[in-house]
Amino acid sequence: MFKYFLIFILISLPAASNVKLTVEDALNKYFPGYEIKNKKLFLSKENIEKLSAKAESKFSNRIFSYYEASKNGQRVYTAYLITHKLRTRTQTMFIVFKTNGEMKSAEVIAFYEPEEYIMTQPWLKQFVNKKSQQMPNTSEVMRVSNSTISYNETTKAIRRIANVNSFIYD
Repeated sequence: MFKYFLIFILISLPAASNVKLTVEDALNKYFPGYEIKNKKLFLSKENIEKLSAKAESKFSNRIFSYYEASKNGQRVYTAYLITHKLRTRTQTMFIVFKTNGEMKSAEVIAFYEPEEYIMTQPWLKQFVNKKSQQMPNTSEVMRVSNSTISYNETTKAIRRIANVNSFIYD
């Protein structure tokens, strides 16, 4: 009996959730007291091609979820969820932009790779207060030893979302 229990535990470990913050918790953390509207963006193949060229990164999705945070009927922030593959598993990021198009913050809210590969808040701050055309590319970001795939793919994801934000509001 113990043998089967041990096998069940070992099989279940990789499937265990590694959610750091739920979407609801992220919205409450970043937008307390704001009116939140959940929206979806559906992009054409032509728009994806143009955005891929601008972001210097291939888009794998044509549908994006985003949230507008408003006060007194005025949009103040827009937040995006992006899930993308790193090595063999995914990470989900919650990325917030100000109305002027500058990135306010980014946070990894779910991460299914080994913890040593996650990009930290100090690393993510190199994108803060930058608009889509100012975002560093993979050759310009801080290197992280033993996390080349993570920092490259995280940089590309942020650049894609910055360009989506610019597409919607500029």
